[in-house]
Amino acid sequence: MKPNCHPRLAPRPGRRLLATLGVLCAALVLAGCTGASAKDRGWTIADPLWSPLPQTRSQAEVARARAVAIAHALGIPGDPSAVRRERDMMYALDYDLVEFTSAAGDRAEMRLDPETHNPLSIVRLGPPDPSEPKTVTEDAAPGRAVALAAMLGIPLPAGRPSVRWMDGIEGWEVTWTRQIDGYRVMDDGVVIDLTPSGRLKGLSVWATPSAPAPANPISADRAAELARGIATERGWTGKPRYTQDQPEMVWVRGNNFWDPARSDTREPLLKLAWSVHFSFIAVEGDEPHQVILWFSAADGSILGGDQTA
Repeated sequence: MKPNCHPRLAPRPGRRLLATLGVLCAALVLAGCTGASAKDRGWTIADPLWSPLPQTRSQAEVARARAVAIAHALGIPGDPSAVRRERDMMYALDYDLVEFTSAAGDRAEMRLDPETHNPLSIVRLGPPDPSEPKTVTEDAAPGRAVALAAMLGIPLPAGRPSVRWMDGIEGWEVTWTRQIDGYRVMDDGVVIDLTPSGRLKGLSVWATPSAPAPANPISADRAAELARGIATERGWTGKPRYTQDQPEMVWVRGNNFWDPARSDTREPLLKLAWSVHFSFIAVEGDEPHQVILWFSAADGSILGGDQTA
């Protein structure tokens, strides 16, 4: 979602936005530039990334009190800024933004759901503290993350989380992936970043509304057939080291990967889709090029996708 770094939804939403930029740029390569104007398309990545929203004084006071309570519970220092209600234009997400700055220069950003006042994202800015003791192990990180989620009143998706060490923050990333009816939801879930001693470094919560699942979804074989047709039409099947994986049923928010004439805003509802992964050598000497297409489970139409830049 760039050209400019998107600081408003961090830490994980920022990662989603990086991936989205690759989708949008790659879409132009795949399908060609249509020359559609912002008026024709709606919001585009060339437009402002967020937009201010109206907010009453009482709404701001409630959000500020909630943000201060969360900051105290997490040990986030500093005084809160004025509350700003905004909308993330790419994901059509509304939030109340509160920033904290301490006399020592510590900074944190918090985004709250305007309706429930639960945190959508929290990020403590600044570089890692090299003097912080590494007291939390990989095995202990999930338990610490669960405790923090409980303290904040955040429900966690079912199942065991994944845990990995993140060099960028010098801490643990604990991720719960959301599922609906047993199928993975792309990008949705809860991510909690922990410092080496178990303090919360970052949090993101995504639970996108979903459309009803189709009563008679197309089969995996039909999705694979549609995918092979696209690959043949595009000439991918003749590329070196071409592969096509078996379709996987997932929930996705449609994007304009396949049709860049559409708005850059993601579709508002999740839809059930067959995700098909392709790999091939696009340019001799380069690493394999990766393409993912999402075929609607309802009718086989392309809902969007992703690819390496």
